[in-house]
Amino acid sequence: MQSMRPIMRTSFLPLVFFLLCSLLFATTTDPFSNIPADRRESLSKRINGYVEAYKARNWERLYDFVSDVGKGGASQKTFVAAMQSSHGKSFAQMPDFQEFKPDRAKSNEDGYDIYGCGKAEREGRTYRGVAVVHGVFEHNDWFFTGWRFTEFPNEPCKALSDPKWEPENQMGWNRPMDELANFKQQGVPVHVDTPK
Repeated sequence: MQSMRPIMRTSFLPLVFFLLCSLLFATTTDPFSNIPADRRESLSKRINGYVEAYKARNWERLYDFVSDVGKGGASQKTFVAAMQSSHGKSFAQMPDFQEFKPDRAKSNEDGYDIYGCGKAEREGRTYRGVAVVHGVFEHNDWFFTGWRFTEFPNEPCKALSDPKWEPENQMGWNRPMDELANFKQQGVPVHVDTPK
């Protein structure tokens, strides 16, 4: 019986080590760990929907993911027109968000800046780098004020492997999405009455 104890100890120690490592890894890899636990799953689903709507260029659907501040009071019709104006295939003022893998979230203003590895396309060119999506919890759900790459030229995603990584500058999210702001500056009429 005594000869069994060393065998149990040697097989038990790796198991304990594995479980401790798994627990440590699981707690440090949750990109939403500083967001209230009861809101994390819905944030994950909503951010995926936001990116999918961008990728599909489904501007009507994207409108339902944008925060009140991000919409800037624009109707869905105005929002769709602004997005179509900014996101052309052969000429685009703004890149189309294609992919986003959240890495960490940080409290900022009215919500959270969610940093991760992003991919975008503009006029047939692909861009990758550290991106940020600003999420706010309003109307009992998650909505997004916008997204951007953190730097130009884009900071490589491998920078996020450093647990001490911080953005060089914190973004401000107190205005409508750039597409809407640019659209309004162009003076494009949103509603034109029929001449009498």
